[in-house]
Amino acid sequence: MTLLYRAQVMSQEQVAAAIYETMIRPEQFDRFFSGPPAAGQAAEGGQMPQRPRGAPVLRAHFARAAEIQEQQWEQAGRPHPSSCCSMGSRFWLLAGTGTGTGGRLLNASQRAAGQIEGRGGLAAAMGLTRAAAGRWHTFLKQVRQGAFSWQDVLVLRTRRPGERFLCRPVRLDTAGGTAVAVMAELLEWEWNGEAAGQVAAAFGLRKADLKPLKAVLSGPGGRVAGGLQQAAARAGAPGAAELIRLTAFLMTEHTRDLKIARGELLPPAEEFQDTSGQRCQYFRLGSETGQPVVFVHGLLDGIAPLQRLQPQLRMLGFRVYAPMRAGYGGSAPLPRGQDPADAFVRQLEGLMHRENLQRPVLLSHRGGALYGCRAANRLHQRIAGLVAVAPNCSITSTRQFSGLRGYAWLAAACAARANWLLPVLMKGWSAALRWYGPKALLRFQTARGSRERALLQKMALLPLLQQSQALFLQQGGAGFLTDVQMMRRGVPKLPLPRGTRAVFLHGGEDHVAPLRDVRDALNGLGGAQLCVSQEAGALVFYTFPELVLTALQDCAAAAPDAC
Repeated sequence: MTLLYRAQVMSQEQVAAAIYETMIRPEQFDRFFSGPPAAGQAAEGGQMPQRPRGAPVLRAHFARAAEIQEQQWEQAGRPHPSSCCSMGSRFWLLAGTGTGTGGRLLNASQRAAGQIEGRGGLAAAMGLTRAAAGRWHTFLKQVRQGAFSWQDVLVLRTRRPGERFLCRPVRLDTAGGTAVAVMAELLEWEWNGEAAGQVAAAFGLRKADLKPLKAVLSGPGGRVAGGLQQAAARAGAPGAAELIRLTAFLMTEHTRDLKIARGELLPPAEEFQDTSGQRCQYFRLGSETGQPVVFVHGLLDGIAPLQRLQPQLRMLGFRVYAPMRAGYGGSAPLPRGQDPADAFVRQLEGLMHRENLQRPVLLSHRGGALYGCRAANRLHQRIAGLVAVAPNCSITSTRQFSGLRGYAWLAAACAARANWLLPVLMKGWSAALRWYGPKALLRFQTARGSRERALLQKMALLPLLQQSQALFLQQGGAGFLTDVQMMRRGVPKLPLPRGTRAVFLHGGEDHVAPLRDVRDALNGLGGAQLCVSQEAGALVFYTFPELVLTALQDCAAAAPDAC
C-alpha cells in the first residue's frame, strides 16, 4: 500500500468545484447583458481598471465557468435580468432604484418571492437590521443618482446569525433606455480561523489578505474596501463579488464539515425504497463530485469513524454514501425469513441506481466486511474495489468472544448458543448503553489496560458516538440482532471473486478478530492485499485514520485496472 494520504489543505479540485457552484447561477446572467454605458460606468471612462495577473489555474476555472454560464444563458433564450428565474433554494432579489426609498421589486427567486409577499418592504423582507436598512436605502439612492462604481460591493447584516446580503449594481436595458438596478444575494457566513487559513492558502493569498472580508462580513457591514479588489485580482477572481461569494461558500462548507466531524451535526440524509419496497436511509459525506464510495458500517458504532473524516474526505475528492442496513437508523427492519446479505445487495443496487453510481469503491468496517464481500461478489463488474477495515467476518465459536467485554460478549455468546435470548438481552443492553454512555460501544472492543483504550479516552468522540447510539437504538436494535445472527452462521471462505481489487487493513493487536483468523479467511484470495499495522487494534479506523484514507486512495487509483 503506497502512502498517498494528503489532506491538510483544500485541494484544487475542491476549490474548482466551488467556483463552478458559485458562478453558474441564473441570478448572475446580467454579466452577459450588454448595453450602452450607464452613469457609473461613464464616470470611469468606460474602462475596466488594469488588474494584475491572478492565479492561472483558478483564473482558468473562473473563465470556464463564465463560458458555461453564457451557454446556459443562450440556451435559456438570453433572458433579461428582470425575467430570469431560479427554482432552487437560494434567496436573491433584483431591486429597481426608482423614486422610492426602499426599492421596487423587479425580480426574485422563488424562495425570496414567497418571503416578500405581505411584508412591509424589501428591507423588512430581507430581515435587515436597522443600520443595514439605512445602508440599503442609501445605496439605492446613490445608484439612482449615478454616484457609484460598477465594482461597488455592499454587504448588509441581517437579524439572523450567519446570514449576510451581498449587493451590487446591475445594468438594465429597457424600452425607455438604460437603467440600473441592485442585485441582493443572501450569503451564509460563519467565520472560522482554521477555514480562513485554508481558503487563503488555496487562493495563493495570506490569511491577512482576507482581513477586509472578515471586517465587513463579521462586523456591521458596509462597502467592501479596495484592498479586497486587489486580493481578488491576485486570486484570479473576476472581482470582489466573486471572491466574497466563493470565500463565504468555502468557509461555510468547511465549517459545516468540521461540525459534522465533531458530531455537532449529522451528515445530510435521504431515504428511498428498494426493489422489495423496503424503506432505506442513507447519509451523504465527502464531496459532491469525485470517486464514489459506499460505506458499509459495522455493528456497534455506525458511521462515527467515517464521520470524523468528513473534511479529509471532501479534500481528497471522495463522494461517500453510507446506507443504514435494515434495522439501523431510519431503514426498516428486515422482514422475517429474508436473507440479510440479499437485502443489503438490493439496498446497494437501489442506491447505485438512485445516485447513478458508476463503479464505486466499497469501504467496509468490522462486521460490515462480510456484507461488503457479498456485495462485491454479486456486483463484481459494477464495483471498483473493496477496502475492509478491521474486518470481523464470522463468529463460529465462543472462543472467539474472548476479546469482547460486557454486553457485547453476552450478545455474541447468545448468538452462538441461545438465539432466543437475544431480544431480551437487547433490551438490557439498550438500557446499559444509556446508563454507561456511548463510549461503551468502543470499550467493548478493547482490552483493559491496552494502549488503544488509553488512546480512546483521549479522543473527543462523545457527540459522534451519541449520534451513532441513537441510530443503533432507533429500531430497537433490530439491525444489530440481524447482523449478529448472520455472523453466527459465518462462511467457510469470504465470498470475494478472484481478480477483485481488495485491501484488508487490520490491527495487529485486534483481540476480537485475531490476525491469524483474518489470514485464514483471506487464504486463496489472489486479489486481496492484507495490510497490518502492528501498533493498531480493533479501533484502527479511529487511531490510524490516515491508513484508511491511504487504502481508499490506493484502491481508487487502481480502479481502472481492476476486474
